[in-house]
Amino acid sequence: SAASARGGGQSATTTAAGTNNSSSSSAADGWPLFLQLSNGEEVGVDLVVQAVGVEPATSCLPCGLKRAPDGGILVSADLESSIPGIYAAGDCCTVDPSATAPHWFQMRLWTQARLMGLHAAAAMAGKLGDEVFSFSFELFTHVTRFLGKKVVLLGLYNGQKLQNEPTEDIVLYTRVLDEGTDQATFVRVLLLRGKMQGAVLIGETDLEETFENLILDGLDLSSYGPALLDPDIELDHVFD
Repeated sequence: SAASARGGGQSATTTAAGTNNSSSSSAADGWPLFLQLSNGEEVGVDLVVQAVGVEPATSCLPCGLKRAPDGGILVSADLESSIPGIYAAGDCCTVDPSATAPHWFQMRLWTQARLMGLHAAAAMAGKLGDEVFSFSFELFTHVTRFLGKKVVLLGLYNGQKLQNEPTEDIVLYTRVLDEGTDQATFVRVLLLRGKMQGAVLIGETDLEETFENLILDGLDLSSYGPALLDPDIELDHVFD
């Protein structure tokens, strides 16, 4: 069992079972940890994943800078604010959704903040060239590690920006290999009307580059169906 440090609008306090603050019921149930919610309820868990949100701290900035609904400084594709000559990058800004590429969205991560800073600097120096958004802003990508496993998130991996699409046009395919071993992998792809929109890759799948190309190329994959994730098919050769 796993639980977020916040859930259902409740805050939580984490305590190790067996400490002075742990309840006898939680210890008896064999849970290594338990959460005490703000409403007094206690929940036994194996693992706590802390979900910490980020809010733009822009109240100290001039009111003349146009804000987005989340409070961030609203910026264009070249990260320029509503006041010409003033640029914003990173967690303090919100990129105008109408200016983003189809498979990119903003998530307040240090990796995106770094790229935004480089992009804003290039814009201020007049070095962007003909492309308004560089390749870094064509496709959402994030690579991290979780519980020792490599995790790769590509494109609209969780259906971001697809809220208004008919549900019958969206298909998810999932593959799990070597479950229960150190070599276990998980792959999930999201397709909209046969075209790949995003993917989640956990473990050493070697599918990152292939899926990046499939998302950006917009190929119709309808004819493959679930076989798209058949481990016996070498996708990098098929779509080379």
